[in-house]
Amino acid sequence: MTINTLMTSSLRRLGAVLRQDFLPPHCLLCNNPCGLPQLLCDSCNDGIRPNLWPCAVCASAQCALTRHCGKPRTLRRVRAGLVYGGVVRELIHRWKFGGAADLTGLLAQRALETAPLRPRFDALVPVPMHWRRRWYRGYNQSDLLARVVSQVVYQQSGVRVPVRNLVRAHGGNRPQHRMNRLERRHNVRNRYSTKADLAGRSLLIVDDVITTGTTLGAVASCLAEAGARRVEAWCLARAP
Repeated sequence: MTINTLMTSSLRRLGAVLRQDFLPPHCLLCNNPCGLPQLLCDSCNDGIRPNLWPCAVCASAQCALTRHCGKPRTLRRVRAGLVYGGVVRELIHRWKFGGAADLTGLLAQRALETAPLRPRFDALVPVPMHWRRRWYRGYNQSDLLARVVSQVVYQQSGVRVPVRNLVRAHGGNRPQHRMNRLERRHNVRNRYSTKADLAGRSLLIVDDVITTGTTLGAVASCLAEAGARRVEAWCLARAP
């Protein structure tokens, strides 16, 4: 984490503590008053859109209508609990780019309400970040998310599904969120690798947002080539 990022994050946390201790609780997004222990006001909370009636393969509501995801693929299924836009988009941006790692629990909880998980996987596999990007940001948000999801699944079922960082990201590739579909496809070529023997394993990839599915597909192919029997994915949100 750079000095500027560290200072920004520290000042943000200090401001949150001061507001909590000396001022009435306020919404994280709009600063309107809200009651404890809520982090968001009723208006912003109502703006979190669940991803209802998604495609069973790619988690898109549009594909659920057109049925163009029926062909076999390495990534067997994708689930995403929220629709990426509005309040959800702002929360995820603060979480990823604003140092607000403490939003992980809120986001995971809301996504799991719509897209719950059963403990039928051998491991949760976070989408990796290149070490330079992780150093700059201070954390890999997919890893944070996977650990919270694992804990929630354990609390609900009594079965602990471990988080395993099986995949490594190579190259100083540009962030995917700044690219179109063709650029994304080119960007992930030979980007991921693993040295693990995954013969017969059932794995769940965990990531924040699915847009085109290019990143998830590349990670799934990497795991399948290492012997994984079944690969699925779970994400916070699906871009329309």
